[in-house]
Amino acid sequence: MMTITGGWLLYKSAGGHGRRNLSVVPPESEGYTGSTIRSASGAGKTMLYIAPLQEEFDLEPLPDNSQEFSHMPKAECKNCFKILPLQILALHVKQCNASKSDKPSDSEPEVTEVVLSCEKNTKEGKCPICQKNYPAMELELHASVCGDWASPLSCRGGSPVGLEEQQNEKITCEEDVLRWLATRVDKSKEFCICVSRMNLLERGLMLWQRQKNSSPVNLLKVTFIGEAGIDTGALRKEFLTEMVAGLETLLFEGEDGKGKMPKYSLNDLDSGIFRVAGEIFAASLAQGGPAPAFLQEWCYDFLLTGDLKNITRNDVHDMEFSSLIKMVEESSDLSSCTEQIISCGYTGPINEENKDKITRAILLHSAARRTVMLRQLREGLQLYGLIDVMERNRELCRGLFVAGADHNVDSYYIVSHLAPTMSETGSQRHARETQILNNFQDFLQELEDGTAEDALSVPEVMQWLTGQSHRHLLLSERENFKITVHFDHTCMERMPSHTICYPVVSACAQAITFPTAHCVHYSDFKNNVATAIKCGAGFHRL
Repeated sequence: MMTITGGWLLYKSAGGHGRRNLSVVPPESEGYTGSTIRSASGAGKTMLYIAPLQEEFDLEPLPDNSQEFSHMPKAECKNCFKILPLQILALHVKQCNASKSDKPSDSEPEVTEVVLSCEKNTKEGKCPICQKNYPAMELELHASVCGDWASPLSCRGGSPVGLEEQQNEKITCEEDVLRWLATRVDKSKEFCICVSRMNLLERGLMLWQRQKNSSPVNLLKVTFIGEAGIDTGALRKEFLTEMVAGLETLLFEGEDGKGKMPKYSLNDLDSGIFRVAGEIFAASLAQGGPAPAFLQEWCYDFLLTGDLKNITRNDVHDMEFSSLIKMVEESSDLSSCTEQIISCGYTGPINEENKDKITRAILLHSAARRTVMLRQLREGLQLYGLIDVMERNRELCRGLFVAGADHNVDSYYIVSHLAPTMSETGSQRHARETQILNNFQDFLQELEDGTAEDALSVPEVMQWLTGQSHRHLLLSERENFKITVHFDHTCMERMPSHTICYPVVSACAQAITFPTAHCVHYSDFKNNVATAIKCGAGFHRL
């Protein structure tokens, strides 16, 4: 359909059975909207047909190397060793098997020759994936299946390579962890959540715990109540973004950028909320959400080892214990706080010479109270076997959980990935489009510098555009990421009496359309975009 031009209309069939006539679905003045399509299709129960007005659809099968198959899963034909998309491979295998069966079956001389050549050929080569040596005659076959961890051919000397050994061989960086997690998502079923934007965190936690017909190990599919958006990835990312940010505020305390530790909340512990938080963190990493990179170092180490280490004075955020430590450090007479010191588990002499030991005891007491929350968080991180990978690759996973890694979006990240569809260079339309792009960059930089009057941030703009507010965690996603920018020059012709219209965003398609009649002057542009972000965050368009 990408090459179809000249306009198109939607049709639907009349009631009844058998052969039926199609009737046109009349578009609104602004074209087909989500409400129009929803009404015409009976909320998705009636099939609609797309018919071009001046051209015909090309019904010839797409070639194997077509761009439409670039992101589809592929596999290799075992007969002709041709790599094809799975949808085509199913048909190809039948034809390939048929052509193979037509060939003469007398191939004994060939087998004898191959066996003899294998005996003579003692050279070995190194597999580029697993870095192990294999006979040259076997190397090509092994390398073709080496990426399949569960493959029976991923063995040496007849003994299968264990999953743990393969993980250690393959996971060499943070991106390998994320790719491995993505393969652990069970896509045979969907973990469906239909949630309202009002009280999103509270309702999301309740629905996540319900897990009636599926579980978080399956592919997450999100629907926002009252919105027409269909989840092809953007809704899931927005839900995970909101949940991770909400859980950080609800269950953790500390300074932003310096790491946080779990709140001492026994009611949340009793409700299993920390376990749910661990599952949501794992699902977020596996399914395109943000990384929960806000923990303190000692919290991450305790999750993996169970030991309290690396606890410093800056890790205590309880007002009670912070004031007690300050009193111990500054006072020469500790008799006034003896009872508080003893309640923290310190059993040694309470005097000025033991101030360091007393302070250490208070720090350990503050952290020890929270270890039970961390243990429950660890239970949730068992989803997809994530905690096992973290234990074997402790340093590689540290940046996904510990504060310090820069996953925030800035103005450069958004502007550098814009892909505008510009008019002819030198035309008046091109000049307007260029001015609008400059206005958008100025708007983002103003938000970044904190000089804007609106209480918005650059990550909020990113979430409005794409559904996620964080940088893409995978390098391949960052390289392929682009925001398509369109310009509407005809809104005044379509609606002569209107005074204002706003940018239209398609988060799933990662595209935005600016109305040029209302966005040329920067003051108008700023008010226009700020209003669109605040009032148009929902997925109301198809």
